[in-house]
Amino acid sequence: MVFNQKILISLIAFFTLILSACSEEEGQVEFDIVIDDVLIQMNDGVNLATRVYRPDDNNRYPVLLARTTYYSGAFGSKEIGDYRELGIRMARKGYVVAIQDIRGLYGSEGEWRLFKDDASDGHQTVIWLNEQPWSNGKVGVFGTSALGMTANLLATTNPPGLEAAFVQMAPSQFFEEVIAEGGIYRHELATRWMYFINANYSIKMLHQGKIDEDTYSKLLNANKDFPDLFFHTPLNSFPYLSDNPLYTSIFDHYIQDNYYDYYDIPSNFSNIKIPIYHLGGWYDTFLEGTMKNYQGLQQNGGEGAKGNQKLLMGPWTHQDFGKNGINADSTFFYGDEIYLITEMERWFDYWLKDIDTGVMEEDSIKYFTMGENKWRETKVWPVAGAKEEKWYFNSEKSNSATSINDSLLSKEQPRKEVKNQYKYDPKTPIITIGGRNLFGELGQGPFDQRPAEVDSLTYTSEPLTESLEIGGTVKATLFVSSDAIDTDYTVKLTDVSPNGTSYLLSEGALRMRFREGLDREVFMEDGKVYEIEINLHDISHVFKDGHRIRVAVASSNFPRFDRNSNTGNPLGVDSVEDFVIAENAVHIGPDHLSQITLPVIKNQE
Repeated sequence: MVFNQKILISLIAFFTLILSACSEEEGQVEFDIVIDDVLIQMNDGVNLATRVYRPDDNNRYPVLLARTTYYSGAFGSKEIGDYRELGIRMARKGYVVAIQDIRGLYGSEGEWRLFKDDASDGHQTVIWLNEQPWSNGKVGVFGTSALGMTANLLATTNPPGLEAAFVQMAPSQFFEEVIAEGGIYRHELATRWMYFINANYSIKMLHQGKIDEDTYSKLLNANKDFPDLFFHTPLNSFPYLSDNPLYTSIFDHYIQDNYYDYYDIPSNFSNIKIPIYHLGGWYDTFLEGTMKNYQGLQQNGGEGAKGNQKLLMGPWTHQDFGKNGINADSTFFYGDEIYLITEMERWFDYWLKDIDTGVMEEDSIKYFTMGENKWRETKVWPVAGAKEEKWYFNSEKSNSATSINDSLLSKEQPRKEVKNQYKYDPKTPIITIGGRNLFGELGQGPFDQRPAEVDSLTYTSEPLTESLEIGGTVKATLFVSSDAIDTDYTVKLTDVSPNGTSYLLSEGALRMRFREGLDREVFMEDGKVYEIEINLHDISHVFKDGHRIRVAVASSNFPRFDRNSNTGNPLGVDSVEDFVIAENAVHIGPDHLSQITLPVIKNQE
């Protein structure tokens, strides 16, 4: 069903002639375009609102699809809408671009169920698109963040005509990467995003009579209460979310079961049969998912996917992708700027138009090395020749940090047994400063960690006598104990400059009850020493001559991670009054080789 409203976007004649002449020389013709709003009916009768940008003629073109949680603009003003600029640009270049509101949001009917319907709805949408007179039967799907999630889910269904995808900053597994990293609830990501969606969804609930004007106003204004609102307890009574089943289900399923298996891309690697261009950032909240999807599909994808993946990793945060994901540019680095839409054009021109853009002649991975501020290419990750190098926690002083212990980090193993103790009080957690956050209230990227290190254990190397490059996965091995039955351990890797600034590189965390697996709770025994491993994820960085390597260990990084109340109670039930102070410790010595493992690259050009 087509909403018969047509907009003809024309170029000024003189410039049209000039641009057309130039474009035709390159095999690319610019078109006048039409914008149509349509309702696409699913098999259950639900209509999904979709805005279509297309050349204004009767020819057939490849179709690019994005399925959005952030309003396509369909049946509203033609001057707004997610990916509007991209839609116009790509339609002028000989594509049809369809931007669809996912089920239950904005102009689409039905109930939004946290991506549960997006695999099927995306599949049916592709079939509908290829039945239209302007489609040539080839479809590419694209999207950033939540839209990247809908693209990933669509790719698992292999509808006829789906030929390629372009996915930016999207997770691979919902439970492990969106809900709980290392078993710890990702408060800043999950709670804050639920509020954001709630505010966007509230206008529809108001129109449907599900809420009144007063509640609508409060929902909109609630977003302004962050970051202070993160301190609300108990978590399961969070304002305006405690009656939302999409939120409350988190507390019903905080121990991993099969509830979120509907978004588990690794279990579908062999079912995905298309080339995908994966884009991510070293400081992106979904860094792990981007790397996991690329490597999994490149090595284990189905026919058409295996060996045909591409990866672009910059020094970017989740918000560095600019408006509608069209460009990428970090405020902390120079030389990283990339006009992403050009990469998208090269990718889809190759796979949907059979134009030899050279995109598949390049190495499959392009990545930005921080510290050097240099782009590099490789065929494998970690980079060939990268060797694991262990740096051990020692008891000697580094005389470089204002922290609880200010100890030394060294390639030499410690000679004596030491127990570095500290108190962790969940009422006064260490506050998140930058890093891989979704939203900007707490900062994003390589912020100075010295304010957080005051209440942390630190292990710092001597100034390096030569540059040290790392490229791959960083991991920490700790020997720990506590007098609580459950607590958390957080680890940060930083680059300490000669002036003392401690720039965050990577971070990770583990909730001790989940040290044996996210699907079971195993509580601690008072004073018993446990060996644990914490994933600090992938990175490419050069520590310069004269800089130091620092590892900071603590038991909180809030609200990036929810506070552990130290009680062992189920997630979300504890109030501040229930919190328990824990006496935690990191053990170092010949029998307790607490350490950081770095993927060191020698002689990199």
